[in-house]
Amino acid sequence: MKWILLLWAIGPGDTYREFSDGRAIPVEQLAGALRAENAAGETSLSLLRSKKTEGPVRVFYGASIVGPKAGIQRPRSGATLRENPVIRFEAEGDGELWAYFERLGSAWHRVDPTWDTTWVPDQRKKSMKLQLRVRDKDGLWTATRYVEALSLERKKESVKVFQAGTPGAGALVGATAAAWLVGEEIIRVPISALGAAPVEGAALLVRFKR
Repeated sequence: MKWILLLWAIGPGDTYREFSDGRAIPVEQLAGALRAENAAGETSLSLLRSKKTEGPVRVFYGASIVGPKAGIQRPRSGATLRENPVIRFEAEGDGELWAYFERLGSAWHRVDPTWDTTWVPDQRKKSMKLQLRVRDKDGLWTATRYVEALSLERKKESVKVFQAGTPGAGALVGATAAAWLVGEEIIRVPISALGAAPVEGAALLVRFKR
């Protein structure tokens, strides 16, 4: 959970390094740094140099530090995606794909190059975006520009999310499949076996025929 706030700090063009403990950062790796962030928010570079910051830290660099090159080739901004699209990208290093869409107040999720959208709730048109983050062999990360204004097209199907408890039978008319969302884990459950949530705070995702 400590990394959640840090994830929000990453924007297009950001170049950064991740450290599991601020006290262990080699001072020479702060050369060219603009700012640093930990789970509590921004922390000063002077504290990092004095080894007084504990816990995970991301150090962001200016233009003097050149990160690995990368980009998403497909889809392009404004595209309409069918379910389970293949995302094509090039990267000088190890790439991570992140999708931004609304789900229970959370708007980012790491995805695979073949993005399984089975349980992505229906989204507003042109409300989704993708970003590629790449790490080179020296541990330097780069975040690419967003691919924006994406739409997820579903024909004859819909996915709804129920944020509290189990909906009544009337709300499940036309349902074809269901799964509990526990944190980021998806737990399939037969519609006929729906009962109480497996853990407090779990949400219910349901696929419907339109």
